[in-house]
Amino acid sequence: MNGQRRSYMASHTLDPTVTDNRVAVRTALVVFAVGQAVASGLVSAFGGAFTTANRPGEPLIVPPGPAFSIWNVIIAISIAYSIWAWPHRQPDLDIRNRLATPLLMVTAGFSLWLVAAELEPVWTTLFVFIGLFSSLLWGLKIARQNRSRISQWSLLGRSLLWGTLGLYTGWTSIAIWLNLATGMASSGAPLTGTAGTLGQLAILLGATATAAVFVRYTNGLTPYAAAAGWALGGAALGAYAAGANLLAAAAAAGLTVVLVGFAAEQLRRRRVAEA
Repeated sequence: MNGQRRSYMASHTLDPTVTDNRVAVRTALVVFAVGQAVASGLVSAFGGAFTTANRPGEPLIVPPGPAFSIWNVIIAISIAYSIWAWPHRQPDLDIRNRLATPLLMVTAGFSLWLVAAELEPVWTTLFVFIGLFSSLLWGLKIARQNRSRISQWSLLGRSLLWGTLGLYTGWTSIAIWLNLATGMASSGAPLTGTAGTLGQLAILLGATATAAVFVRYTNGLTPYAAAAGWALGGAALGAYAAGANLLAAAAAAGLTVVLVGFAAEQLRRRRVAEA
């Protein structure tokens, strides 16, 4: 029995190298999360076309400049989560270690996106956003699989985690479609006329469908619905400012779908809790 016990304990003893690697990943997450703010500041100070509002040749459904202020909130909350999750003493070290890798890829990808947007803001930014979205889905999967354990975290810890995943995923899930529209426009797709209107309507339909699916997938996660709704609302304002009333109405309809889906999920969760 003693031999079996020693064997069991040995098999469950963490390799110091593995432990150090996990600490290194959590540390790197802090560095790259803070790096988002640094990179954003540098681009704002020294950037070129990407930081210019209302650039010519953009799709009519691109949100106006102020809508992108949501990045300030996303960056701030991701920095706060990375700092909260770093200490060994916080709960569920194994979950935080598993989350650190996809979130590291997300925060590093943000700075890569800024570089791509300055150097080649056409199709490259779309590919970067697809990579960001894939990493966010990985992180969401881990969080959803461990939802019951995460619910035992402090209010601060779980708010920072779900806020980071929800806001990042909500904005990114719509930004993929808007970057697709930008890429198509840069490749010669029309922005006006019947063809241009139908093309941008298709983009909005895809964005709305994606948001509806993920409102359900996240069980009505408030930060997700808020960020996706903010993006679609911004698209409505951008189209309205450009005089494209049909596109503005379509984007507003997408926002309504998100709000109705969110309310339905909240009601469903309340009924389940009361059952």
